[in-house]
Amino acid sequence: MGNSFNSSGDYRIEISGWGLDNSFFAERTDLFWTPGGEKKVRLHRSLPEGAIVFIRLLTSGPSSGTIPVAYQVRSVEPMDCNGLCKMGLVQLHPRSKESPAAKSASNEIEDLPSVCDAQEAEVELQREEVLQ
Repeated sequence: MGNSFNSSGDYRIEISGWGLDNSFFAERTDLFWTPGGEKKVRLHRSLPEGAIVFIRLLTSGPSSGTIPVAYQVRSVEPMDCNGLCKMGLVQLHPRSKESPAAKSASNEIEDLPSVCDAQEAEVELQREEVLQ
């Protein structure tokens, strides 16, 4: 494979994730990478838009320990007559720092911890002193 992974072309990959039936899959296919940076795959299954998949580059060398990269399905075309479904992908990147919303599973205001006033904090400190 003469091309670098960051340039346009077709690459042999292994893609894995969870399908529409919530079962795990792993499939070998080609990643089509256009000069404009679009990435597409054709799979023997359909995935929902927004699904997360992991792609690992398959190399022909003895060291095939490439690290999987996370992608999100951004577009899904209907299955063709060969039983292949074409999907557009966008690479996911790790967050640079934790956002305040990530601390809670809920975005509801009532689920956020309330800020106690100074008097409540003082009462709590007095209780702790008595208990010790």
